[in-house]
Amino acid sequence: MPGIAVPAGSPVRVPRPDYARPPSVAAAFYIAWASTDAVHDQPGTYLALCAPLVTPALERQLAASQPAPAAWQAMHRARLVSLVRVQAVTRPDGAPAPSAAVVYLRVYATRLTTTPAGRQVASDGITVQLTSSGGRWLVSAVLFY
Repeated sequence: MPGIAVPAGSPVRVPRPDYARPPSVAAAFYIAWASTDAVHDQPGTYLALCAPLVTPALERQLAASQPAPAAWQAMHRARLVSLVRVQAVTRPDGAPAPSAAVVYLRVYATRLTTTPAGRQVASDGITVQLTSSGGRWLVSAVLFY
């Protein structure tokens, strides 16, 4: 099954989530949200990639927090490509127990950032809240990263 559509030539690969499985949605969201291809993408590409994975309220928050045009242009000039590979998705220590309506998950990942100046690998991650909506799980909040 193909994943969520990305611009031609982009190395970003967002897997198709299983909306019945919160860890699948959380992993796909983190890849869509945290990966950047300033060579092939447009400033709003990440929002388009995240939209099928998030609640309408979170989509509005993400739209309001997109990078400033000058920041995007700087990344584009630097030919920055930052790819995220999810390593694990777990329930965070101390998080409320999962319910039929809400689940909290921690996504652990590795980020590979490339520019013409070189490559950098770093550990990365995020904690998200997912909410069951219409029989499928969607990310409803980014809690911390």
